[in-house]
Amino acid sequence: MPESGISQSKRPVRRMNSAYRRQEIINAAFSCIEEAGHLSLSTTELAHMVGISQPAIFRHFRSKQQLHDAILDEANNRVIERLKALIGQAEQWNSPITLARNVMSEMASDFREKPGVWLALIFSRNLRDQDSLVEHKKCASSQLRFTLERICQKAVESGELEASTKPGLLSEILVSLLFGLGQEWLNNERQSDLPTQLCYAVDSILNGNRTSQIVHHEPLAAIRA
Repeated sequence: MPESGISQSKRPVRRMNSAYRRQEIINAAFSCIEEAGHLSLSTTELAHMVGISQPAIFRHFRSKQQLHDAILDEANNRVIERLKALIGQAEQWNSPITLARNVMSEMASDFREKPGVWLALIFSRNLRDQDSLVEHKKCASSQLRFTLERICQKAVESGELEASTKPGLLSEILVSLLFGLGQEWLNNERQSDLPTQLCYAVDSILNGNRTSQIVHHEPLAAIRA
């Protein structure tokens, strides 16, 4: 006979492997970041969202710092993989300028679809100095900037952009524009169409550096990220 006060039915415990649980925690963290608007996660709230106890989080991450590092690594990896897939289709576009515009448009669409991931990148970009960003192998903003720099250099070589154009500076401006407009879009409660807004700004910047000559293009080979 069961003891008084003890329920006869117990809720089944859902068990899963450690790697899956870690990923589940990281995915929930992006949702928390999106809702809170900052990287200072509440592990209590995070545990509640995943459906586990707070101590269970630290069975998968030794410390809150390790959790933060895992979140940032995942954010960088996701955007880098998206960029690689996009650049792998570079031959489909007929000019470096068109390619640069499409890369920026697709990154803005990714920002709109995964704001928690991009917010994590914004915070990491603000926390680290520029030198460390360049050196970080998995830094999505550095990968994006380097990719855009190569595309802009191709545009200079093909005559689409003025010879005086500095591809490195132009690429940094474009990346800063993406992060800046993305942050503004979130602050304004996502009332505007982020990709459209970004493309208008990108066109304005690129057109200010364009030559007046008509350029005939050979199909672009894929520019790998």
